[in-house]
Amino acid sequence: MKQFVVNGNIVTPDEIFEGAVFVKDGKIVHVEDGSVDAVALESEDIQVIDAHDQFILPGAIDVHVHFRIPGGEAKEDWTHGSKAALAGGVTSVLDMPNTNPPTISQKLLDEKRALVGKDAMVNYGFYAGATNDNVEEVAKMTGIAGVKIYMGSSTGNLLVDDMKVLEDFMTKTDHLLVLHAENEACIREHMAEHEGEENPAVHSQIRDPECAAQAVKDALALAKKHKRRVHFTHVSTGAELELIREAKKDADYITMDVTPHHLFLSSKDYDQYGTLVRVNPPLRTEENQHLLWEGIADGTVDLVATDHAPHQLKEKEQIYSKAPSGLPGVQLMMPLLFHMVNEGQLTLEKVVELTSSHPAQKFGIEGKGAIEAGMDADFMIVDLQKLERVCHHYLWSKANWSPFHGWHLKGWPVMTFVGGELRYEWRDKFHEGKGSELTFVNSSS
Repeated sequence: MKQFVVNGNIVTPDEIFEGAVFVKDGKIVHVEDGSVDAVALESEDIQVIDAHDQFILPGAIDVHVHFRIPGGEAKEDWTHGSKAALAGGVTSVLDMPNTNPPTISQKLLDEKRALVGKDAMVNYGFYAGATNDNVEEVAKMTGIAGVKIYMGSSTGNLLVDDMKVLEDFMTKTDHLLVLHAENEACIREHMAEHEGEENPAVHSQIRDPECAAQAVKDALALAKKHKRRVHFTHVSTGAELELIREAKKDADYITMDVTPHHLFLSSKDYDQYGTLVRVNPPLRTEENQHLLWEGIADGTVDLVATDHAPHQLKEKEQIYSKAPSGLPGVQLMMPLLFHMVNEGQLTLEKVVELTSSHPAQKFGIEGKGAIEAGMDADFMIVDLQKLERVCHHYLWSKANWSPFHGWHLKGWPVMTFVGGELRYEWRDKFHEGKGSELTFVNSSS
């Protein structure tokens, strides 16, 4: 069936205009400028959606999620993770490799791919995980979005804390390298200093800003030495931001993202949320938070990604030394950003750049990230005036909690389309359908 979405305000990174999106066989076949008579288009084989006074945006691409399959089914699965994504206007996700077993070989990747393909309702791609001894294996892998390198320890047992090994990944592989940049030796030194402390706020002292800045500095030196494409994920401090800002002046192969929780929460929030907001890297001071927003404004920040890392509430409510790091985020990224549009801190055009066009461009994802003829018909319809309270009852991640519970946010996706098919309608209506594995430019998959 053909679909026409008419009379909406179409948002691109450069402009907003009233128009219509014509869809056939999962593709956008035409984008028309101006208003359209919706009644005149109605027929047996055409579905017409009148988006009057609403906004049409490309589907968001979250390049950093942990949907926990295989091995973490109690925390998340692709049915719940997909629903959370769809309710948040996210139509494509890139899944991290620190599962059980971790995705560190082609065999394990293919096994994971078979599991995910059965349940994913959104489009998906995968990272390979780096270890201190799998460089040769990763170099041969195909069909991946990139290689995730944990320079500092986090959930799971993936770690590359040897700079010689990091350099090997830069010289012996061709894949995009996505870096969790925290210096492991620095973290361990601070862990010893704070051994036995149970105040959750100690997490931001153990993994202090210097641990992050040192790792970024080391990685940048190698990347510039080899002119090697790298992406720094969940950058959280002004010191890291300044290092990357300076490096980008003559190194366009360096990119970075920030998370919603680092933009909207700070270290003062330990008092209210305790171990719920234990994350890696940790929450930072309000000053660092303000510097991240400045990085968005001046273009240093390339994109926003959630690091959606759900755990069961009973796990998170344990004492600091036992509570795992990570929080769910894929459903609320867009409402949080839309709220800031209403607050005057962002434009809708900038939101599209941060969550759709740049993720597609920087990660080489084919057919995604824009509302243009020939692109895949992945998009959301947004009611920018809808003011709603974040409520656990309508959070679809298997974790079913959020530190943003109770916040009032203005601006929500009310419909989400994947491949031209309506998959989600406000507030709790989901339609069956499968996502597709993403294709990456220059990938041999």
